[in-house]
Amino acid sequence: MPVLNTPFESEYGFKGPGFSVDAEGNIVATSIITGSADNDAEVEAGFVNFTVTDVDNDFIIAELGDSGNPTITIARGEVYTFGLDVPDLAFQILVGNALDSLQYSTGITHSDGSSGAAAQLKTTGTLRWAVPTSAPNTLYYADTLKNNFGTINVVDPLGQFSTIDVNSTANATSATTGALTVAGGASVEKDFFIGGELATAGIGIPKLSSSTNLELSAVNKIILKIDEIKIGDISSEGLSVTINNSTINNTPIGATTPSTAAFTTASVSNLPITDIQVSNKQYVDSTALALSIAFGL
Repeated sequence: MPVLNTPFESEYGFKGPGFSVDAEGNIVATSIITGSADNDAEVEAGFVNFTVTDVDNDFIIAELGDSGNPTITIARGEVYTFGLDVPDLAFQILVGNALDSLQYSTGITHSDGSSGAAAQLKTTGTLRWAVPTSAPNTLYYADTLKNNFGTINVVDPLGQFSTIDVNSTANATSATTGALTVAGGASVEKDFFIGGELATAGIGIPKLSSSTNLELSAVNKIILKIDEIKIGDISSEGLSVTINNSTINNTPIGATTPSTAAFTTASVSNLPITDIQVSNKQYVDSTALALSIAFGL
């Protein structure tokens, strides 16, 4: 049948100008918001992820074939429902696969209105599980007596991670190489630890800024380089940098023309050789003494 490009419309008169369907059946929507129905019958009819029955004292999950106690894979942060019809077994979720294993009840509710541990060990109705981001990697489901167990693998959803390990050891030599590359910006709410070098590249002047104080620390020295040429360092003994073409309080240092300077104290270790060099006290005293003897002063 032909596809008509018309606004989304239901039998109740709703129209969505931000909703369209092209000739190939692709849907374009401004946004899509999902929600759970309050009516349990609607949940069981349209939103059941797993249909659980029991056969010969085994759990059978219709969506996973006819094998007994199949392994289930779920994702953190997602919501799953289990339509239960297990009159001979009852259904519970556990943290282990032993007789003394405890129930895992975080995020679990039942269509009878119970939640947490009270929602476990049900034989009928709908079990709804909002899987928390803190859920362990492996859980289990079992019957009342824990005679049989099924494994539940808990994974991180695509693009959402509670923790992440990148096992590649490829080094980063540019903004587009390395074990992990990000096309856009990256935000980190807590500490950022780097085992190797921190390099910036791009157009303009890279900036290191802080909304409060900025602290730079090192065990030994902070080394200053320009174009890979060392110009000095900062250590516990102070700043060791050659100063060229610089000023202190707007007074030139190393100027080719005379200027002025004022110091609280100063020392000059070398004797003056030319008439424009600074004299030291020893030179002045010895010269004054020699002149006084020569002239009989």
